[in-house]
Amino acid sequence: MIIGVIADTHVGEFLDHIPSAALDALAGSDLILHAGDLSDGSIIPVLERVAPVVAVRGDHHMPGAPRLPRRVVVNAGGARIGLIHGVRKATDPLVITAHTAARRRIGWDAGRDRAMARAFRAQHVDAVVFGHWHEAVIHHVDGVLVFNAGAVCPWGSLEGGRPPRPGMPGIADRVVRRYREQLGPEAMRPSIGRLHVRDGVITPEIVPLP
Repeated sequence: MIIGVIADTHVGEFLDHIPSAALDALAGSDLILHAGDLSDGSIIPVLERVAPVVAVRGDHHMPGAPRLPRRVVVNAGGARIGLIHGVRKATDPLVITAHTAARRRIGWDAGRDRAMARAFRAQHVDAVVFGHWHEAVIHHVDGVLVFNAGAVCPWGSLEGGRPPRPGMPGIADRVVRRYREQLGPEAMRPSIGRLHVRDGVITPEIVPLP
């Protein structure tokens, strides 16, 4: 079984439509998991032309978007997979501020990945799929796969080299851009993911997009 994984598409907000390369990469999936930040939700019927879709709500949810759960557990191919966007309201500003002040990448990833695994501890999942951080992750925490496919729209509000927005949003744009630059060029390359599931065994794959 092949599960396509996609996150942070921001269609209708920062992108006009999902890139054809993302749809091409998802072709052949038996199921698609969307880990949040669909923005206006128009992407769901587009993805459903490829395969059935399970999606969760992110922190960029525009008016009129479909009501989605914050988290869900999916049973597929003999495996249990937790799906969540991954926003951490108390931690996110601290991480971004620390990166910006240090002017380099700091070691916070392990704490984030442990938090993602803990979010589904009671559900005894085999994997946790999340988004939000716009960076591909393949990690194991106490036997649980923690997987982030990266983002289709990695630069968010600055996608396509847009200038920062006016006012306070523009200040946030500059700070977040500096944080994302410190993640390195590969982190800012668009990507989707695949989970190859057979008899409950999950093999993860990151698929960079042009």
